[in-house]
Amino acid sequence: MFFWIISAIAVYFIHLFLPSLIRIPQIGVTRYVGSRDDLPELPIVGQRASRAFNNLQESMPIFLALAVTNLLIDPNVLGDAILGAQLFVFARIFYLGFYLAAVPWGRSMVWATGFLGLLFMLKPIVLQI
Repeated sequence: MFFWIISAIAVYFIHLFLPSLIRIPQIGVTRYVGSRDDLPELPIVGQRASRAFNNLQESMPIFLALAVTNLLIDPNVLGDAILGAQLFVFARIFYLGFYLAAVPWGRSMVWATGFLGLLFMLKPIVLQI
């Protein structure tokens, strides 16, 4: 489970920095490290990257809470939780790609897969109650 927590955090950082990496060629490094008070609107792909990051911010705390709770319950019995974490991490990687490429149904299906991963992670917790 630790590997998948670290992987999810890595995906989070990719989402976090991508809009900035898209902006730097638009305005230049000198302006980027300045106050950035009057920035132009991000290009469309940067706006998509920003929205994908906002979406990840909503589900990341849930993922982390479920992952840590599963570790605390019984770190030796993590089958469904590991599968759920894998689904979540891979879905978030594909979600970003599909969002940047503007694949509407694909993006929604991948999001649903990530949500399914969270449900898989919830299952062992509910069974302990």
